[in-house]
Amino acid sequence: MNCRLVSVEGTGPWALSRLLAFLFWALAFLFPAAAQEVKLNEVLRSLFFTPEYVSLRIGAFEQEGLKIVGPKTTWGSQAALTEVVSGNSNITLLGPEAAALTQDASPDRRMVNFAALTNGDGSFIISKTPITKFTIADLKGKTIVTSGKGSTPALALEHLIRKAGLDPARDVTIRNIPVSANILPSYLEPNTQFAQAFEPMVLQAVSENKGHRVASVGALLGPMPYTAFMASAAYIEKNPVIIQAFTNAIYKGLRWTDSHSAEEIASLIAPDFKDVSLATISAVVAEYNTNPQVG
Repeated sequence: MNCRLVSVEGTGPWALSRLLAFLFWALAFLFPAAAQEVKLNEVLRSLFFTPEYVSLRIGAFEQEGLKIVGPKTTWGSQAALTEVVSGNSNITLLGPEAAALTQDASPDRRMVNFAALTNGDGSFIISKTPITKFTIADLKGKTIVTSGKGSTPALALEHLIRKAGLDPARDVTIRNIPVSANILPSYLEPNTQFAQAFEPMVLQAVSENKGHRVASVGALLGPMPYTAFMASAAYIEKNPVIIQAFTNAIYKGLRWTDSHSAEEIASLIAPDFKDVSLATISAVVAEYNTNPQVG
């Protein structure tokens, strides 16, 4: 590095101020501020959360001065909440209704949604028999498997059943499966006719001739806040700059996702889904791009 002396003209306090200002600028240039560390959690690892992984892969967080640790996947709403409340994570991604469960808690335990990732339900209903014009009424007297009780997908399904004039407790047998990986095996049991599942489980069932995609839950429900990033009220109040920077990074990921092809997106996020083929990732991303749930 070549260095040279810099002359600061003038006398008195203003000359000293100019010298100090230059020194601070030089130090900032030579020793940039360390990135703010943020420990990130997610309720599950899902291609439905693609813009999150895009944000991480394109360096959007680094551009905003953040260093992300994670995301750590805890597979369950209660586990995700506990992760933040215990201080193991600063921010988590899950259904926004989870924050309502903590509204009577102290600020360090009360969760607040601050940025949405998806604006609708990304699950689909699959059936063991083809149904050309499926309606929720077709679930009457049947068994359907879905996510864990109280989860966002399960609540959405119950809402649709009630909207169709049915009683979820009497007219439909709903089997709640806490671990998402077990939804498809449970659906394949003889006494079950339907499943509410996310990709790539749906694509797998269809490609293996084990199910027929009969409805998009997001299309049936319409737009709604579905997954959001949240943090404790205390963390948000203490770190407004971090919260804004995090939101900016997610926005960059959403914009990148919106402006690139399914193939480009799949290639970018493939390292986050090592057990899923590149072709499957691309097909799932293309499927979600034809629906209004992501973004």
